Amino acid sequence: MIYAAIANWAGSGAYPVDFMCRQLGVSRSGYYKWRGRRPSAREQAGQTLRQLVKQLFAVLNKPGVRRLWAELRVRGWQVSKKRVWRLMRLCQLAGRHSKTRKKTTIQSGRTPVAPDLVGRRFTAERPDQK
Repeated sequence: MIYAAIANWAGSGAYPVDFMCRQLGVSRSGYYKWRGRRPSAREQAGQTLRQLVKQLFAVLNKPGVRRLWAELRVRGWQVSKKRVWRLMRLCQLAGRHSKTRKKTTIQSGRTPVAPDLVGRRFTAERPDQK
C-alpha cells in the first residue's frame, strides 16, 4: 500500500522517490523491486474472474451473489461466496432486488360480520346516544 502511494506521487513528479521512501520508512530498493515484479497467480486469476463476473452479470440479467456464485461453480471456478461478493462490490455491480409486498388485508370467508348497532342512522339527539 505504501509502495502504491509512492508510485502515485512519483508519477505526478511532486517529490523524488528517495525522499518519499525515507519519509515513509521503506527502502528505495524495496520500492523498485515492488514496481518491477509481475502480478501473482492469484492477482491474474482475480483479473480473469473479475472479467467473467462482469460478463455473467450482463448475461444473467443482474443476478445476486448466490446465483453468480452457483454459475461460477458450474463453470469450474472454486470460489467462495464472500469472494464473489467482494468482486461484485469492486466492479460496482448489484443484483436486482424484488419489491417486497406488504400484506395489508387477510381475506377469508369465515370472518364474522360485525353487527350493525347503529342501524345505519348516524345522527343523535344528544351526546353518548349511539
